[in-house]
Amino acid sequence: MADFTNGFWDLYIAIITVLSIGGCALLLWSQSKHRVLAGSDGTTGHIWDEDLTELNTPMPRWWMWMFYLTIVFGIGYLTLYPGLGSYAGKLGWKSAGAYTEELKTAEQEYGPL
Repeated sequence: MADFTNGFWDLYIAIITVLSIGGCALLLWSQSKHRVLAGSDGTTGHIWDEDLTELNTPMPRWWMWMFYLTIVFGIGYLTLYPGLGSYAGKLGWKSAGAYTEELKTAEQEYGPL
């Protein structure tokens, strides 16, 4: 892992992560603005097997809001915990610190084996 010690990879990961979340939000926002015209029959006009038609219905609202909440959760998680390259997060949590605490707890509970 000595090859990945410069700051490029931290910045690369952070940019890809932020752009991905932003892209998901932009795609969801653009698709949530789609409305079916009142006078239309609600289909796209595509017909298969003589009677199977493709409907042109918007995404269900509960599903759309679930995606928005997932994006908000992702932003909150990346703010509180390390996930954006070298950014340590607001809580300062580290996996090495959690491992050290688990070792101390195991040593106190079980003693030397």
